[in-house]
Amino acid sequence: MKFAIHAAAALAAAAFAVTASAALAGVIVEEQEVVDRGGPPITSVRTIVIQGNKQKIVSEHDTMITDLDRGVMVLITPARKTYSEMPFPPRGMSPTAGMANIKFAKTGSSRTIDGYKCDNYKGVSHMMGTHSDIVECFSASAPGAHEFVAFQKAMVKKLKGTSAAAMVADVPTGVPLASQSTTSMKGLTIPGMNPEQAQKLAKMMANRPPIVTKTTVTKITTKSLADSEFAPPAGYTKQPMPQMPRMGAGAPPHASGGTGGGPAAHSLPE
Repeated sequence: MKFAIHAAAALAAAAFAVTASAALAGVIVEEQEVVDRGGPPITSVRTIVIQGNKQKIVSEHDTMITDLDRGVMVLITPARKTYSEMPFPPRGMSPTAGMANIKFAKTGSSRTIDGYKCDNYKGVSHMMGTHSDIVECFSASAPGAHEFVAFQKAMVKKLKGTSAAAMVADVPTGVPLASQSTTSMKGLTIPGMNPEQAQKLAKMMANRPPIVTKTTVTKITTKSLADSEFAPPAGYTKQPMPQMPRMGAGAPPHASGGTGGGPAAHSLPE
């Protein structure tokens, strides 16, 4: 389950002039993610769809929709043909507990990815005792940049006054075309663990290699999308939101809400 505010982000930019038709345009960003935890790398794909104040993130096993106008997040599980809803921002829980906001600094270097120029930024994040070094390349000129910026601005406004607000406030402007995070799991702490469990966890993580997650955009498409793009498919059954797993009850979580090991600014929320 991924009701994590990942990493990772998607999240203020100045107002910009666009035509009425362009304002209704959506953007579809296809990504490839490679995760190396010290064994054979694991490759997966993800698609981020944004139009207006709605975002959909499609991964291998589930789909997460964030509707800022309705103030809801929807988790869709195609394998079971079910979906669950929760308020956004989440109530009565702190999904970002233990995580400092990511501080980005422009490096002065740039790259060209999928034919689009982007500027490199470095950032550092700490979550539950872990340390992540992040390099992310943002493009303000790639297709969909306006849509990303508008959604980011709306999300910052929606999260104002919550524990997650600081995480998304300083995300660079534009479409993130590539990112790499290197996360050290040494020092991982999980709230609610008793001293014996904490000691065992510390020994487990002491010699664990860092988790390296690389994400690259493979394709960007812009087009007007139907409202049904941001709704559960017909015939899916609504179920109560699954209980969040108790901290300390199982394996330690990844540093991000996705398959990787570090937060990415563009994958919030997921």
